[in-house]
Amino acid sequence: MWHASAIQCLRSEAARPVESPFFWDLYDSYGPRCEILGPVAGRRVIDLGCGTGRTIAHLVHQHGALGVGLDSSPAMNQRSTARFGGVPRLRYVTADAVHHLAQHPLGYDVVLSRFGAVCFTDPFLLLPVLAAALRPGGVLVIATMAEYLDGTAASAFPSFTPAVLAQDDGSAVTVPRWVLNRGLWERMLARDFTVQHVQRLANPDHPQRPVASWLIRAVRR
Repeated sequence: MWHASAIQCLRSEAARPVESPFFWDLYDSYGPRCEILGPVAGRRVIDLGCGTGRTIAHLVHQHGALGVGLDSSPAMNQRSTARFGGVPRLRYVTADAVHHLAQHPLGYDVVLSRFGAVCFTDPFLLLPVLAAALRPGGVLVIATMAEYLDGTAASAFPSFTPAVLAQDDGSAVTVPRWVLNRGLWERMLARDFTVQHVQRLANPDHPQRPVASWLIRAVRR
């Protein structure tokens, strides 16, 4: 069901080489760059819901990470592999995020998700296995929507809303998307993590009113 989205995303990134930096707002244009992850050279890094695969490819190619790009969409990973599969120390995996993390206890030093699995997976399922997959002292950095597309405030309750995905045949399917407020994210993370940084990102130079994002960094206790 992500096939049409994969094509659209790749077209929008076609002119951006792997050397180009990435950002943490919804438009990939504003805020900190990868320095918020801390050092990644030689560390096991996974991007949950890696989409086009360019983020993890950049961390491997430019910063020496040992990278895994994980996405549940075969279409996304086929295109990621076709574009970046030749990058050493990088592999793409097609799997459900919860299932993969549960199979790799203490398997990673850094976990990140930029509007990926953290937005489309029940946090009560994802966060416990994510914590178990990170070594103590490991870093989690997530970027997720801080409000709904229409500007409505994010939810103070762990409930999802439907997100619409256009399909190749003109139809549409819906998937659950979690848009949660800062306090809720901090409370849910507090079980296993120390939250070090929370930033609301909204590019003031965006041509229209931008949808704000949360950028959250936490460390596994």
